[in-house]
Amino acid sequence: MILGVDIGTMGWLSRDFDQSGGEVGTNAGNNHASLDTRQIYMPLNQRIVKALLSRSSAYAWTIALVVGFFILDLALPLGVAAGVPYSVAVMASMRTGRIRFVIVITFTGIALTLAGLAMSPDGGEYWKVVANRIMAIFVIVGAGVFGFHAISVRRRATRQAILFEQVRRRRIQDANVQLIRSAEARSNFLGQISHELRTPLTSLTAFAHILDEKSDTLSRDRIKAHSEVISRSARRLEVLISDLVDVSGAETDSFELDLTTIDLPKVVSDTANDYAFHVSSRDQELTVDIDTTNGSSYRAIADSARIAQLVTNLLSNASKYSWPGSVINVFCGLEGDKYIVKVTDRGGGISREDISKVFTPFFRVDNAEVRAVPGAGLGLTIVKSIVELHGGHIYIESEIDVGTTISFTIPAVIIDE
Repeated sequence: MILGVDIGTMGWLSRDFDQSGGEVGTNAGNNHASLDTRQIYMPLNQRIVKALLSRSSAYAWTIALVVGFFILDLALPLGVAAGVPYSVAVMASMRTGRIRFVIVITFTGIALTLAGLAMSPDGGEYWKVVANRIMAIFVIVGAGVFGFHAISVRRRATRQAILFEQVRRRRIQDANVQLIRSAEARSNFLGQISHELRTPLTSLTAFAHILDEKSDTLSRDRIKAHSEVISRSARRLEVLISDLVDVSGAETDSFELDLTTIDLPKVVSDTANDYAFHVSSRDQELTVDIDTTNGSSYRAIADSARIAQLVTNLLSNASKYSWPGSVINVFCGLEGDKYIVKVTDRGGGISREDISKVFTPFFRVDNAEVRAVPGAGLGLTIVKSIVELHGGHIYIESEIDVGTTISFTIPAVIIDE
């Protein structure tokens, strides 16, 4: 019995359970295939102990215990102690990590205990022998239930550990993907900004050099033309730097608004009228539709300069990407408790795949017509930031070769008369 208890106890000392038994084996599978450096130089006594505690040895020990205890039961009147040896065998079977094997050994112990009732020598009065055998069966069943529960708990804990490890690795992979994307975005940003800055700087440098070297030989008209190129390049550079500052401010939460109570339809109307000259210079027509129904009692808490900026950006995009002779429409009205502003053009439109990308900094649709139009791809990014800072939303509807409508909302408030 002492030997049986030792085997049952030692079964818990090794923790290299494999997944086939429901538990994780960190090196179990590899240890059966090859020996690592530590095993090669392991002392003989440690190798013997390791072999005795292995999972395959547990099967042999369990079967040996069952057979040995049955022989003792047939030879000796074990009485109440008959259940203890079989329960030790059940405990030894737990080392295998197989619930089915534990159940088999449990029922085998019960069957052999009942068989011993008729076959083993009489250990006393018959009713006492029967009572002892029944108690032995309860001991074996208790050991089996304990083994079943212990293995189930360890399997559950192992599954949770595996799940936790999978989640941890997935998070690490997601973090690595984000880092890679950030690195790619930074590289793209540097490439885009270098290209956008180089174009006006090249013009500034080239024509400034021409004026410096040949001002004495150039006619007044040529000097004026070169000066206009320098002026346009300087303005383009100024706009680009201003846009970069706005985008950077939006991303770092340093984008500040000067909020006041404003008449939003009037700001939109004035901005559109001011931009009408630029639209007409491209042989386009601008129409403004302001719906003042029930609007006299409402105002917007907004930054009028930023509202004018975003309307200008939308009109600039609509004009640049619309065909000559087309009509651009601006609408502003009240819908429920919010203002809605729509800018509609009659241009080439945006594909469904690109609509979700148009608010990304430096994104521009990849076709020859768009690339022919100067721009850094920051206008709509700034528009979206301004709208969201005001608590509004922005939407895009577009159809290829038909046109695009960009709408945004700004919350409206009732003013006291």
